[in-house]
Formats: sequence, C-alpha cells, structure tokens
Amino acid sequence: MKILWISPWFGNYRIPVYENLNKLSGGNFYIICSQENTSDLVREKLKATLGDHAVIMSGEKRTTMGSEESDFANSALVIKRQPGLYKAVKDIKPDVVITEGFGGWAPAGIRYAVLHRKKLCMFYERTAYVERNSPKWRSWYRRIVGTPVDHFLINGTLTEEYLNEGLHFRKTPKVKGCMCADSFGLSQAVAKVTAEDKQALRDELGLKDGLTYLFVGQMVERKGIKELLHAWSKHIETYPNDNLVVIGKGILLDIMKELYDRLPSVHILGAINYDLLYRYYALCDVFIMPTLEDNWCLVIPEAMACGKPVASSIYNGGHYELVKDGVNGYNFDPLKECSILETLEKFHHADLETMGKKSVEIESDFTPDKAAHRIFEACKKVFG
Repeated sequence: MKILWISPWFGNYRIPVYENLNKLSGGNFYIICSQENTSDLVREKLKATLGDHAVIMSGEKRTTMGSEESDFANSALVIKRQPGLYKAVKDIKPDVVITEGFGGWAPAGIRYAVLHRKKLCMFYERTAYVERNSPKWRSWYRRIVGTPVDHFLINGTLTEEYLNEGLHFRKTPKVKGCMCADSFGLSQAVAKVTAEDKQALRDELGLKDGLTYLFVGQMVERKGIKELLHAWSKHIETYPNDNLVVIGKGILLDIMKELYDRLPSVHILGAINYDLLYRYYALCDVFIMPTLEDNWCLVIPEAMACGKPVASSIYNGGHYELVKDGVNGYNFDPLKECSILETLEKFHHADLETMGKKSVEIESDFTPDKAAHRIFEACKKVFG
C-alpha cells in the first residue's frame, strides 16, 4: 500500500508523524509539499527523513480576494494553484491519497483518487466556531468536494461535530487523535533544568515570589494577548507578587510593550530562539493560552508534556480533549474579563504538582507515534 500525503504547509511537529508513517508502511509513504510555504529547516528535516519520497514543489500561484491582513479564518479567499501538481501525484501512483482539507492543493489529490479509483482520506482540523463566519457557498463547496472522501483524519471531538452537523458527513468514517505536538525534545530538556538554573533565570528576569504564568504565541489579535494583559493589570491588584512572562513576535509586540512594560510583573520578551524555549517552560508554574480562535493550539500539549498545569481558551479547538477542568488546568472565556480573572485565581488554590502530572498523562495519548498509528490504521481500513 503506497500512501501519498499532499500538504503544502506544515511545521517541524509533523516530521515525526511522517517518519512513523514511513516505518509503518514499510517505506511506502510519500509527501508533496511547497517550497515557498515551508521553512528551510523543515525541508532539510523532511529530506533527511524521507529522502526522494519527499517531493518539494515551487512556483505556487495565488489569487486573493479580500484582505489577508487579518489572520482570523475566512477573512479572505485565497485560491492556490501549483503547476505540475497533478502530474507529480500521477507519477507517484499512490493507492491512498491524503489531502489537507478541501481547498488549497486538495483538489488535485481528490481528482486523482476519483479518476483512478483510489482511496481518499482527508486530514481536517476546523471546528464550527472557527468556521462561524464561513459563507454558505463554502459549506456547499465542501459538501460536494468531500463526497468521495473514504475516511476523515481529524484532531478531536469539535471537528467531528462540525463535519457531522455543519457539513453533513455523518456517514463518513472518522478517526480522532490525528493531531499532535513534537514535544519529546522539549520535555526532555525541561526535565534536565535544575533548581539553580531556574533561580538564575528568575533573578535575570527579576521575578517576584508569586506564581509565574507563561504565554508563548504570536503577538496578534487572534491569540488574545490584548485581553490577557488587560485582565492581568487587575489580577495583580489581588496578587501583586505574580508574574506574567510573554514570549512571541507579531504586529502587537511594540504596542503591548509600550502599554504594559510599566508593570513590574509583566515581562514581554519578544521572540526567543526555540532551542532556549525550554528554560521558560521549566520556569513557569502555569501555561496560559487566551486564543480567540484556533483549530488545535500546539503550545498547549507542548506545555502539558513538560508537566505544566494549563489554562486554555474555550475557543481553542483542542481544549475539549486536552484540558480537564480542575484536573490538569482550567478552560476560560478570554472575551469575558471575569473569566480570565477567575481562572488566574483558581491556580492559587490548586495542587499544581498533581495537575502537572495529569497533564503529562493526558498528553501522552497525543504523541506523533500514536497519531501516525491512527492515520495508518485508517489508510489500511479503506485500502482493504
């Protein structure tokens, strides 16, 4: 069984999944991706992992309608066309094609599966909330284009609900748990950090002796950093010794620094090299993600793998599976300031060590090897 995954864009976290799929398939796994949409590091790792089975294409054509300034879903319509894509698919002659959603490069894979009577799986992440502003024509398009799909490969329950209720694919089989974070190296690095290392970093940042909360993400509207910082200025009226460490870059970075650098409890560090990020995961008591819209926020399982209690926005599609209220953290509504404040306070009355252990336990079901196993089993099922 030869498997081809068509995925124009992905990050480092996908490489271990592809590596495991290649092993499970006995070296019969292939991928087609975009040179323009992937980083040099990702392409280097991909080639080292799959060799000639990684087909990297260039020259993608894009037509955009609407504004791409916002990174919220459905802010613009982007039609992508990759010259030579269909021929590249035909040259591989896959038995099972995996597409990335309904649009982008997916139509080439769908066309091949239909015309050559091959099996079709679709990796899909969207939720009803993320698609709340999706126009009706797009839903109709997805229902039509998705008709030949033999199996959906999805992240979790909220995506399953959207496919069943929003797009009416109730009868098409689905397997959950196909999304993961590549957190093994990060968690191993955190485990090696000593108490002396943590204290040195605390002294370097000038942290107080209260709880330290960590945010890692883009400094953009969608990630809810404005809402978190605004609420934080009230939180420290009750808990003046708490600390908030903010890591990330984006269009709001300078604005947020200008507004909140005056607060001694707020430490906005900007971008940090990924190889040094483990120091901050090790340092924090709680990881918080106030996103206003995300399919499956990868930093949450990363923090969980590092043994951290987590606070997740209810607008993060992964909160349903990953964050159990009162067990390994809390879910909150970042659009309601009182919800943010209540959640920040709850950790002062929680057993953080036990919560951290539960985080590790829960995240262990969403590792690259388990995601790859689920995907491979779905491919075997449809292939027969």
